[in-house]
Amino acid sequence: MAKGRMLQKRISTSSKMTQLSSDTVRLLYTWLLAHLDVNGNFYADPVMVNNLVFTRLGHSSKTVAAAIDELANVGLIVLYQIDGETYLNYPDFFEKQPKLNPDREGNSDIPNITPESLLNNSGVNQEPLQQQKTQYKINIREYKSKIMLKEGFEEFWSAYPRKVNKKEAMTSWNKAKTPPLEEVLSAIEKQRKSDQWLEDGGKYIPYPSTWLNKEKWNDELISGGNGNGTNRKRTWTERDSVNAEAGELADAAARRLKEKLKASVGHPDKDANGFGQGDI
Repeated sequence: MAKGRMLQKRISTSSKMTQLSSDTVRLLYTWLLAHLDVNGNFYADPVMVNNLVFTRLGHSSKTVAAAIDELANVGLIVLYQIDGETYLNYPDFFEKQPKLNPDREGNSDIPNITPESLLNNSGVNQEPLQQQKTQYKINIREYKSKIMLKEGFEEFWSAYPRKVNKKEAMTSWNKAKTPPLEEVLSAIEKQRKSDQWLEDGGKYIPYPSTWLNKEKWNDELISGGNGNGTNRKRTWTERDSVNAEAGELADAAARRLKEKLKASVGHPDKDANGFGQGDI
């Protein structure tokens, strides 16, 4: 578990915070935040909360229990129960912890919330149960699509010229053992100028997921240099022209040799190749 959590300054203007009856309840909400696990959960047992969170404040467990109920009533926390034990969850935890890194924190001892485990007891969670379940599912989707995404993907996506299959690219980004982001962006910038990426308007640029899966930031592609996508076609045209000119010269030389051979017949001063002393 992390040593602490982020407390955003917008808490000062929260309408739900103003609905709370006392600063003790507000303090419990802010201090609980530092104890939440990687899923935004913590124990809801008043005795445990009092001992672990309000360790030296001298509050009674009854006061803490009332504060927990009040936080649930206004929707700042959600209560759920698994195997007879009651736990609490911060429903906007993932939204307010953008730097969360689950891989570094490891697994939590607290069982994670599920839609079936949500409590709908009298005096707790006055919002309809279905709304609570819907909010939970939304949070999980956001967690999987945003929080779990390795840092740097948006910069990669912005730089990569072929923007297709973003979902697959996100999965590949998470799995790929990429070098530092600066090296990835530098490789993209160099390959953007290559013959392969410029040909036919970018037709041969790999899909971003393919580029990541095959670690193509290591590729060294040939660059033609004019940057307008006609590099390869122009190069072949020039080569064909040179070859044609060389062919014409060879044909002309062959014709001259043939003529000299014919002219040398009957002339003893000419050598076997048809060349006289004055021809050299």
